[in-house]
Amino acid sequence: MTKEFITNYIDKKIKENENYIVCMFYDLRIKHNLSEDEVQKFLELAKIRLENMNYQVFFTGAKYTYNNESRIVQDNELMVAIKELSDYR
Repeated sequence: MTKEFITNYIDKKIKENENYIVCMFYDLRIKHNLSEDEVQKFLELAKIRLENMNYQVFFTGAKYTYNNESRIVQDNELMVAIKELSDYR
């Protein structure tokens, strides 16, 4: 796993839905064949990048609110990122 992989993966997710990003266990571990250590490193680096892009980042088991609905990051979801809406729109 490279920094280029992380960048490309996040960019693809943003194109799918820039306000709500979900990184699934299946997608990273099975589809992209990342080891547990690689997944942990991915999550660390992706969190930094997403927070720098004004996203709130949540990991498995964390509670969060999206569209005025309380949710929990599910067991098959490794990370959820929600775009923070700016007051300067």
